[in-house]
Amino acid sequence: MTDSTDKEPVAGLSAASSCIRISIQSPPSSENTEALSFRPVYTHQCFENEFIDGWRPSLEAEQQSQQIHRSWTSSSDGECGDVGGGNNNEIADNLHKSYRYLHHPHDRPNVARLDVHILLAPSCDTCRVEIQTETNANAVDHDQNEPLPKKVKMVSFEGEEIIDNDQKNSQMDLKDVVEKISLATPPIASIWVNNIRRNELLPAAKGNGTIIKRNSSSTEKNENLVCLTKAIGQPLKTYHRKNNEFVITLADGADPEVAKYHNSVQPLARWFIETADDVDIPDTSRGTWKVMYLFQYHEPPSSTTSQSARSLSLAGYITLLHVNSPFRKPRPGIIVRVCQALIFPPYHRAGHGSEMLKSLHEYADRQNDSGGSSSGMEILEVNVEDPAPAFVALRDSMDYHRFLTLCNKDKMKMNYLQEHDVTNKQFFDPISDENALSISERLKITKRQTHIVHEIYKLHQIESWKQNENNDHELIEQVETNYRLMVKKSIRTLRLEELGACPDGKEGQKVLLGQWFDETLLHYHRVLRSKG
Repeated sequence: MTDSTDKEPVAGLSAASSCIRISIQSPPSSENTEALSFRPVYTHQCFENEFIDGWRPSLEAEQQSQQIHRSWTSSSDGECGDVGGGNNNEIADNLHKSYRYLHHPHDRPNVARLDVHILLAPSCDTCRVEIQTETNANAVDHDQNEPLPKKVKMVSFEGEEIIDNDQKNSQMDLKDVVEKISLATPPIASIWVNNIRRNELLPAAKGNGTIIKRNSSSTEKNENLVCLTKAIGQPLKTYHRKNNEFVITLADGADPEVAKYHNSVQPLARWFIETADDVDIPDTSRGTWKVMYLFQYHEPPSSTTSQSARSLSLAGYITLLHVNSPFRKPRPGIIVRVCQALIFPPYHRAGHGSEMLKSLHEYADRQNDSGGSSSGMEILEVNVEDPAPAFVALRDSMDYHRFLTLCNKDKMKMNYLQEHDVTNKQFFDPISDENALSISERLKITKRQTHIVHEIYKLHQIESWKQNENNDHELIEQVETNYRLMVKKSIRTLRLEELGACPDGKEGQKVLLGQWFDETLLHYHRVLRSKG
């Protein structure tokens, strides 16, 4: 069973994330120099309770958050962007408490406003931070290390106290704000507060190299704007989206230059992946690491007279752990595990994730066709470690459409799919172990994924059959019942422990199983509507 219908957090909907903007700057030598801006999704690894003590977002940021909130609550199906459906009460319950507090009309603390702008170099391995503050007569001056005159009380829509008063009796100093955001940024080149350079706010250098001190004498904000003229890693594939060209590369974690670059870039994942942690890619204790990068090419201005080289900016990456499995049956080989996948928000909904997953499977196939990897072993499987709901949806769509391609390519070996009509009960029998192993090996997916793609395939067959006007209502109901029982049996096997922990006995288990089936069916229909 997948979790693709779970509601995912949305950028800018916690108090801290509403205070923070992130921009990827375009190379100054490119035709288009407009920066791509977005807000974090998660801030809990930097700020406790996703709230910056004594600060609230700028008025503009609050208005933007309110607009997102209104679009949620006014939507008939409760959907906003990638967020799953639900009624308005469910949506309100799903909002982060710190965000819900911001929109409570009463008991708002009279605090200063804060806008933190993290401007990433095109390479994303360095940045500068620009901070704007606004104070009022009743708010403490942001440069003074003094407590707020009153304790800050945070109240949700329901009157629930969210943050302990004792925790909220002071305003966080800007030096502490910078210290905390530095946990999720590449090396910070400079700090600017209200357009004045304030490099004394830079934290001391850290062992992981994520913070560096720069020359504080310069008055130019862009003095450390780092551009790439060559992609990191070996090119795997280039493609276009609209008028932009992208390249996917594969880099070896054992390369010191790759490790240095990735150590600078990977803290950014903390803003977008809930459980993100740094990966020591030169470390081989668990296996060997490779990183798949996505870069955008930038053309020099057409007006330039020099032969300027194209520059690149980072759009995303996937970390890949290659694990030797010497005792795997029926033969030993390598398991490639997707551990961390990040595509920056400005590049969402453009098919980049699909392109990267396609490149990953093509890479695995090429390794086998060329006689295996450097270890002499074949890549047998590509799987995903603790995927987010959006990645589950992408993976299932990709696996299903690759399965369809295999069906069309090798109809003789896939003829077992045509043995029974949907009205025959045997149509709903689970795939045999022999066929499951064959599909798993050929597509390099887990056995669980083979069952998922078969369930989606059978749903497609049923939906196509239902288009026949000669089918009577009773027969359609019987076919749908058989499909429901088949999928529920699969879910029960997968989530037996969770069912056993249900406190409401068999009736509660029945309700829970029904909910899981409804979520799975909705997810499968979305896969069928996707283009793969």
